[in-house]
Amino acid sequence: MKREDSIVSDLSCWAVMAVFVAGLAVLAVRLKEVQVDGAPDYNYEKARQSVRRVQTAGPRGRILDRRGRVLAENRRALSIVCNAAVFRKRTWDATESAIAEAVSNVAAVVGRPSPLTVRAISRHVRQSLAMPLVAWRDLSEEELARFSEHSWLHPGFSVAETEERVYPNGCLACHLVGYVGRDRAHGEEGDERFSFREFDLCGRSGLELYYDGFLRGVAGEKKLLVDARGFSEREWVVSEARRGPDLCLTIDADIQRVAEEQLAGVRGACVALDPRDGSLLAMASSPGFDLNEFVPMLSREVYSRYLDDPAKPLLNRASGGTYAPGSTFKPVTALAGLEMGYPADADYDCSGVFALGAMRLHCARRWGHGPINIKEALKVSCNTFFCNLGMDIGTNAVMSAARAFGLGERTGIDFPDDRAGLVPNDAWKRKTYGERWYPGDLAQMSIGQGMLLASPLQMALVAGAVGTGYLVTPHLKYGVPPARRALPFSRRSLEIVREGMRLVVAGGSGSLGGEGVDAEVCGKTGTAEYGLGENRRKNTWFIAYAPAGAPRAAVALVVENGESGGGTAAPRVAAVLRRIFNAR
Repeated sequence: MKREDSIVSDLSCWAVMAVFVAGLAVLAVRLKEVQVDGAPDYNYEKARQSVRRVQTAGPRGRILDRRGRVLAENRRALSIVCNAAVFRKRTWDATESAIAEAVSNVAAVVGRPSPLTVRAISRHVRQSLAMPLVAWRDLSEEELARFSEHSWLHPGFSVAETEERVYPNGCLACHLVGYVGRDRAHGEEGDERFSFREFDLCGRSGLELYYDGFLRGVAGEKKLLVDARGFSEREWVVSEARRGPDLCLTIDADIQRVAEEQLAGVRGACVALDPRDGSLLAMASSPGFDLNEFVPMLSREVYSRYLDDPAKPLLNRASGGTYAPGSTFKPVTALAGLEMGYPADADYDCSGVFALGAMRLHCARRWGHGPINIKEALKVSCNTFFCNLGMDIGTNAVMSAARAFGLGERTGIDFPDDRAGLVPNDAWKRKTYGERWYPGDLAQMSIGQGMLLASPLQMALVAGAVGTGYLVTPHLKYGVPPARRALPFSRRSLEIVREGMRLVVAGGSGSLGGEGVDAEVCGKTGTAEYGLGENRRKNTWFIAYAPAGAPRAAVALVVENGESGGGTAAPRVAAVLRRIFNAR
């Protein structure tokens, strides 16, 4: 029995030893997996927790006119930034207080209070600690000199170089170009999310907004090594940001400048375009604003000043404002009548007033024009003739002609402000006013008044379409293929209306519209009244195209609260046409 007990005891010892050896083997394998095989993964995780990815903003592309002249570009700007790591304390509150005190001390040196608030400092410390804190943006030379002279007394602050938007021409084409603001940079995320994104310039209005994605640069990347609390210790660049492409426009800065000069001191708009392909030569709205007041950022004071201005300088009247077109609509009514079979040589006896029930619509010539045909009616802008013509052909004919010219719908321009205007009808009036369509509504619409609304851009397209026979889609980006559609009017009808518009400038109501222009001008005046009693006002129009046989330019101009289309608007259009056609 003793021998058997000894054998059992030995076997137990060997079993325990085997289990022990197996455990050591398993432990050794696991240690190898963790310390050798898994080392790269653990080192990567450690690095990931101590490294922050930062997406850097790509410089924005420039905006140029058709001749390569700069309308918007970037300039070098210097800012003072604060490195929070220099002011680290045991608690976050103490760190924030130290930064606030240091900023206050530097403000006394720079001579400009910092826009940073206690709340902004706290938000930065608790959310973006590794990033530099911008304390002053866009320093002047004097401010930079004062800081540089005393910078050694203020550790933790340094000068950083950035790019800011600048508009070399100030107010020129302000509504067209638009302005920018600041937002977080955009770009691809990759396998890991970015910890921080730098603020980038982004479009807020105009072409800066519409072509924002085109103008933006390609974002870059840098990495920050941070300590256990999140303070930055070192940084390095992974990839450089790249500049965005330039946006070349169809706009001619010289024509734009003349258009704006003609609107100086008044409220109104002017649009000039090439009716062959829809390229915009000028698009001006008055009053305007200085684009440089909106950078490096739009202050509440500046925005409130413009927003509260009764002249509405922020409103883009050229494509975002709508007006009753007045007599500039009469060529549309004329084409509708001719297509319905109205005889071109038929005379209508104008007595000076068109009577419809209790409604009375007067001609500019109160005693009447006497017997007058359609060409002469266009030349002298006879209200009674076109009221009678509209009543003869009916609402549907006038509305169809208006829609053939694109009125009542957006033009399709590559621009954020593109108002459709209004071509009213019975359904619209019932829905809006709860009333049916009356014959008086048709009479008013036939002379471009009443509820009919159009933008200056739309009326420039109308003028060009009469001259060429097709309606184009307007565009501002240079090199865009033209898009157009033929008007549904016969060549004979168009020729009759063209001759009438030629007579308007050749001795008619718009004779000042071609004064001094080295091209034969065809045009149409317009005066649309609105308001009642002492508040009654007139918006004055002139639309034109030139030269008569093969149009290369079309212009529409409106002046709010003017005297007459022929006296107020026509001479201004002539100045724009002189810039386009006369020898330079």
